[in-house]
Amino acid sequence: MRPLDRLTNTDDGYALARIVVAVRTAIVVSIGVVLLIGPAWAREHAQATFAVLGAALVYAAVLLANAQLEVRRTRYSWLITILDSGFTLAVVALTGGAYSPVVAVPVAVIVASAARLSFAEALTAAVLFSAAFIPIALKASPQDPFSVAPGVQTGWWAFFVVCIAIITAGLSALAEREHRSRVHALVEAEAEHAAAEEERDLRARLLRSYQSQQDGLQVLVHEFRTPIASLEALMSALTSASPMSPADRDAGLQLAERHVHHLADMIEALSDVALSRRPTFSSGRIRRVDVRDVVTSAGDAVGLTAPRLRVTSIGDLDAVVINAQGLRRVLTNLLENASRHSRDAPVDVTCARDGNELVIAVLDRGPGIPPENLGELTAKYVSAGGQRGTAGLGLWIVQQIVEAMGGRVDFATRDGGGLSVTFRAPIES
Repeated sequence: MRPLDRLTNTDDGYALARIVVAVRTAIVVSIGVVLLIGPAWAREHAQATFAVLGAALVYAAVLLANAQLEVRRTRYSWLITILDSGFTLAVVALTGGAYSPVVAVPVAVIVASAARLSFAEALTAAVLFSAAFIPIALKASPQDPFSVAPGVQTGWWAFFVVCIAIITAGLSALAEREHRSRVHALVEAEAEHAAAEEERDLRARLLRSYQSQQDGLQVLVHEFRTPIASLEALMSALTSASPMSPADRDAGLQLAERHVHHLADMIEALSDVALSRRPTFSSGRIRRVDVRDVVTSAGDAVGLTAPRLRVTSIGDLDAVVINAQGLRRVLTNLLENASRHSRDAPVDVTCARDGNELVIAVLDRGPGIPPENLGELTAKYVSAGGQRGTAGLGLWIVQQIVEAMGGRVDFATRDGGGLSVTFRAPIES
């Protein structure tokens, strides 16, 4: 609830409370008038009666100045109920007990207390008031019955009915306003909770976006590292003072050309990502490639060549239509990982076609991974075999690329030691 709305509702509630207090004042004044114009026996204790009425007027004036005390369920509710009951019982006792002209005032006291207190509290107050009223009224009643003039009696009752109506309507309006305020507060609390949840969700999305950016930067560093390192080694060899045979020089230039094409493809893919706002692992362009040639080129990129690289192809894989860049990135990461863990042992690669899928398995002779830890291989920043000096992103990148290509990757332990990585990727028709 806004501060202005809360203030307005509070002021309105106090205005209603002042109406109830004003009725209390009017009842006190009317009792004095009835006693002045009523029968003489009602004024038998006139001095004490008017003293009590004067105190009641002062009490009503205090409540009129502090109308918030009349609002439902404050810490003063019981005090006000006790004071109302006390003044009423005192006037009844001083003006004729059961024959008092004001014997109906307790009805107003109980009505007011019922609106001010809870159900159980109001019932308790009514029982206690009745328990006190019976002996007081009986003891204060004269032996011989008296009656009040019909004009005074009917006028008093007509006025009293109006007062009861005002008290009931005013207190009912206070209760209804309190209920509306409570409902409004609940609605506002729900709205604030929803706003907090939305803010929390936005913060989570921003954090995920930031994490995605960080992951993208890590991927770029990882993917560009291998071809750049290979190019540096080739340029160093080509420009060294040691003479190279023409065949070695031509092979080195061809490898450098492949690296340049690889880097160009990656930059082009990054450009596509920036334009389309797709993830870092979005699908690349579909091309017709020789799978064995792609495996060999990826091996050259990581310094893995025959006889350490042993490639076996099954079936016709000379012209496969597939995401060529994604295939090369997967093979580069897998062969780099296999070469690093196999040390000097050979790395076996088998390629085959299974229906509309290309199936490639990369098998190394590294230390291997316990079967229960195979599921952790594709986690970010986890290095297979616990080796240091690696980013722990290679196999995670492999899984992301393969999934972006619409395939899947599986890991298994290899008989005799080592790791077997098999990935499947769809072949375009």
